[in-house]
This record gives sequence, structure tokens and C-alpha cells, in this order.
Amino acid sequence: MEKMTNEDLSITLQVEQTPLKVYKAINDVSEWWTKIEGGAKNIGDTFTVRFGDVYITHQVEELVPYKRVVWQVKDSSVASWVNTRIQFDISVEGDLTVVQFTHKGMTPQAEDYEDCMKGWTKFINEGLVRLASVIPVTNEEILDRFKALAIEERWFDIQDDLFSTNVKSIDPAHSPYMGYAEGKAAVRKKGKDFVAKVEEFHGARTSEPVMGGNYIAVARDMDITAQGFGRIQINEVMLYEIKDGEIVSEQFFY
Repeated sequence: MEKMTNEDLSITLQVEQTPLKVYKAINDVSEWWTKIEGGAKNIGDTFTVRFGDVYITHQVEELVPYKRVVWQVKDSSVASWVNTRIQFDISVEGDLTVVQFTHKGMTPQAEDYEDCMKGWTKFINEGLVRLASVIPVTNEEILDRFKALAIEERWFDIQDDLFSTNVKSIDPAHSPYMGYAEGKAAVRKKGKDFVAKVEEFHGARTSEPVMGGNYIAVARDMDITAQGFGRIQINEVMLYEIKDGEIVSEQFFY
């Protein structure tokens, strides 16, 4: 789906790949746009792209892992590009990842606006989407992100960044707390519905996540007062299965 605003050039995409894959693909510019001179993976990096006699030099201005990438155009043979910004915002809606691309400062009043729209549409819809679907993600990359979020108790961010669109969430049979859910949106709702029942949070302790084969394991003890249950202590082990660079299931043992 594409959307053109009255001002900045803008394209909106919905893809099945995780924000981790999309973010990694965006930063691998040569693989989806065109060959670059320089680097584009760290804040402050500069890179130049060329199309015949046309050149455009960018500086990486902002990198928010799995959320946002911003480049500023520092120099170009095309005057209308200079001091514009190219921004990618990544979010999750339902089961899908949303990429909001904006070329800030490139407005319909610019002489080459239509050519830019055609070019960006082609490179993003074809190049970026293709790369996000095939880019390799290692188990170690997933574990690193999982650890960074788990230590801050950011469990919903783990779901957003790492879970596949058809992820499965499995609790013990006949669990009085939660049941089975499938699909990213349904799994998120399952968690949020349980959190909504918590009347008082007395504390929690989470072990360091460890990996074995294609699984991440983490232990967690919670002490809460929950609607309909009173004060309860839940001692659980959570097991996350990784396949094709995404978490495809979570299973709880308690």
C-alpha cells in the first residue's frame, strides 16, 4: 500500500517480516538500493550513491534499533535533495510490521518529485521488501536482543521485535491463568489480558536467558495479586523456539 501526503513524499508498507529483519535490511543499503561508497551502519557514517552523473551523499543521523533510521542528505548534484532527510519508521500493527518511509523535504513542489516517487516506490517495494524476506538473522542476534529487553522486563517489545506473524503461545494444559494463542496479535492480546488482571505487583526475578540449539530458555518468578486469584506466586520456565531468524513459539512450564 502506498500513500502520498500533501507535503513530504511518503510510502507505507506492511510486511510479514519482523522489525529485526526489516531494520537489518534497511541498513544493508547496497543490497536493496544501489551500490554505496562509504558506510551506513553507524551514526555519523557517510555514504554516496550514484546513478549515472547524479550523486547523492548521505550521513546517518539517527539509528533507533528496530524502530527508526534517519539519513540526512549532505550533498548532491540535484539541488532539491540537499538537506532533505530520508526516514524509516518501523512499528507493529496486528500480525504485521509497518514501515513508514518519508523523504522529508521532498514535496510535490520539487521539480523531480514524481521521478523520486517512482524511484523510491520501485526500490522500496521491490528491493527492500525482497531483502527483508531473505536477509539472514542468526540465533545469536536474536539472543542478544532478547537479553537486552528481558533484563528491562520489556516482554511486549520482545514480541514486537522478534516474534513471527504466526507465532504460537502455549501454556500448560488446564492452566487457570492463560491458554493457547496463535498469531502475533492474538499472543499480544493474551499477555495484555493477563496483565490487566494484575491488581498489585509485589516483585519478580528473571534469570539470564540461555540458548541451546534453536531454543532460548529463561526462568521467571512472579509475586502478584491478580483479579480472581488473589495473591499468587508463579514460578515458571519459558522456552522460545527460533526458526528462520524469528521466534515461532513460546511455551510456559509452571
